[in-house]
Amino acid sequence: MEFVEFPKIARLSRECTITEKIDGTNGCIAIGEDGSFLVGSRSKWITPLDDNFGFARWAYEMKEDLLKLGPGRHWGEWWGAGIQR
Repeated sequence: MEFVEFPKIARLSRECTITEKIDGTNGCIAIGEDGSFLVGSRSKWITPLDDNFGFARWAYEMKEDLLKLGPGRHWGEWWGAGIQR
């Protein structure tokens, strides 16, 4: 499956309310029509050996449940259990 980079989000140029951003990182679960399973960051495919704050490790541990999302690219913000300090 070809990697598709997550696009930049345009800046808001109107009156708005500012809130605190959760410190996280972009994550993608890609599921092919054939059941193939890939994990991505904002700019590349990742694995538990070439990880992004524990996201790939978590995704492969949860693969059986994540496959239930069905085919497609499922984007989100990874925050939490994968970050060790």
